This record gives sequence, C-alpha cells and structure tokens, in this order.
Amino acid sequence: MPEPVSFARDVLPLFRELDLEMPHAFDLSDHADVCAWAEAIHERLADGSMPCDAPWPDEDVALFRRWIDEGQHP
Repeated sequence: MPEPVSFARDVLPLFRELDLEMPHAFDLSDHADVCAWAEAIHERLADGSMPCDAPWPDEDVALFRRWIDEGQHP
C-alpha cells in the first residue's frame, strides 16, 4: 500500500512561490491553514479558478483531493 499523501512532501511543493506570495485569507504554506480551507481550495483548483494564471494539471488536483481524503497528513 502506498504511503499517505503528505502536505510537506507532496502538497506544499505543488504551490509555486507566486502562489504562496498572493494575498489570501489563509497561508498556503501553513498546514493548519490549508487544512482549514482544503475544501474551498480544492473547489477552486478543480474548477480552474486557482491559481489565477493557469489551472493545475488534473493529476495535481487529484493528488490534492487524495490528501484531503486520506486525512490531510502533515
């Protein structure tokens, strides 16, 4: 069985420096903030409205969803 998706190892690297510097109501580099906003972030990733300049590839959106579904491991 594969290791669970990890925020530090798998999710955080998906966010570019530009994404991390954008003003948000939450900090994309902070595990607790991303956990608190995970469903809203996923919704925007899935509909392509986040990031603002180009949508994530489907496999990255699926990885983020898997991280949520597996319990949002740090």
